[in-house]
Amino acid sequence: MRPYTIVIIGAGFSGAMTAVQLMRQTRTPLRIVLVNKSGRVARGLAYGTRSPGHLLNVPAGNMSALPEAPNDFLDYCRWADPCVAPHSFVPRALYGAYLEALLSSTESGLGASRHATLERLTGEVLALSRGGASHPDRTLLTLDDGNQLECDTVVLAFGHFPPATVSPCADIDALGHHYIADPWADERLHDVHRGASVLLVGNSLTALDVLTSLNQLGHTGPIVCVSRRGLVQQSHRPEGAPASGSKPDGAALASNMGSTLRGQTRVLRAAIAAAIEERHDWRDVIGSLRAHTPALWQALGQSDKRRFLRHVRPYWDVLRHRCAPEAAELVHELKQAGRLDTLAARIRSARISSDDGRAEVTFRLRGSGEMETRRFDLVINCTGPSSDLMQSNMPLLKQLLQQGHLQADPLGLGLRVDAHYATLDAADCAQSWLRYIGPMLKARDWEAIAVPELRVHAQKLAAVLLAARDAARDAAQDATQSASAAIPA
Repeated sequence: MRPYTIVIIGAGFSGAMTAVQLMRQTRTPLRIVLVNKSGRVARGLAYGTRSPGHLLNVPAGNMSALPEAPNDFLDYCRWADPCVAPHSFVPRALYGAYLEALLSSTESGLGASRHATLERLTGEVLALSRGGASHPDRTLLTLDDGNQLECDTVVLAFGHFPPATVSPCADIDALGHHYIADPWADERLHDVHRGASVLLVGNSLTALDVLTSLNQLGHTGPIVCVSRRGLVQQSHRPEGAPASGSKPDGAALASNMGSTLRGQTRVLRAAIAAAIEERHDWRDVIGSLRAHTPALWQALGQSDKRRFLRHVRPYWDVLRHRCAPEAAELVHELKQAGRLDTLAARIRSARISSDDGRAEVTFRLRGSGEMETRRFDLVINCTGPSSDLMQSNMPLLKQLLQQGHLQADPLGLGLRVDAHYATLDAADCAQSWLRYIGPMLKARDWEAIAVPELRVHAQKLAAVLLAARDAARDAAQDATQSASAAIPA
């Protein structure tokens, strides 16, 4: 009998940890195929960096990839450095190595069931076709090398897409070699002249990573960070700093926030203000809502969600997605040295200067509305990764969207799935043969891009997939027995 086969497309955190959970949970034969275009396992956008200065944005003590083993990553770190503490912020490259080691050790049988087999396949899946004359309930995958693969269930585990266009009002692509559209996919960042003047468009975690990279490369020139509101990224508590004396009750706070954006914003602002007045850490108020954020998001109507994305999201992001204290210290040092300036403005135009051939960018300043023009040697898009399926160039996604197997979220936050990770087709029907896990779950849950959430999703999805496999096996056995019973003796 052929083994039940699950193909996972994408081998970043979500894909790799879904494979790990499947191997750990299964008690009957299972074939897992992990397909990855680059061949680099567990080294997606976040953990593919090699820079020791790019740190995790979550303390090591909360970065275990296994919900059932909360100290797993911390123990891994301490094998190399016994001084790593639960509140330490370690390099992201170390985390990528940890994920790869966890997948390999699970595959070899350490902590895993012996019933599972894992195949690693390098290549890009170009198309899926459902069913056939011999196996109508199976799926055929076509890869870029022309080979085909048949399976029972497909798990889409792709992450974010490259950054979106900086501004529809500015022809920034006309800047040519003075413009880097994606700092993670452009090697020119390593060749920046030490004294070059640089404009970073966006003031998020991506901008902090670029600042760190430039600093490590010995860059000494002036840097400007421009964003519409000029907000400053907040940091986690410094290492060893105590939390608030009394832990906020997140469940009570969430229940008081209601189901409208106005009510949620008003109650949260009051809670943060009260915490500050009582000399408690506002970070604990935000943290207490983490487990309740999906329900709060799902309670909002579509118009309130749009208002949140337009008006509230920038403030939420700087408070919720905090950086490591070391990154915040670097920003402080650069500002103190007069090398970093933060600008609250919109980019209105961009062109090559006829005077000196540099990038000439015109801003509309927030508040005053005045125009200001500055020149730079290099402009870098630091707006962060995109989650808009309609802007993706992936052949597989285009095919699935065209054939109605996927629904793009109307707000551009990812794709629509049900409570069991099954994708919704164009008719709003859940497809049990096609599941999704990854940051695009934020369309459903909003809070779905960090390890503490994604590790739980991987664990739950594995359980869902194995339950579906067992149900399919039982149904097949019942059908065989019924057919045998119908044959005359």
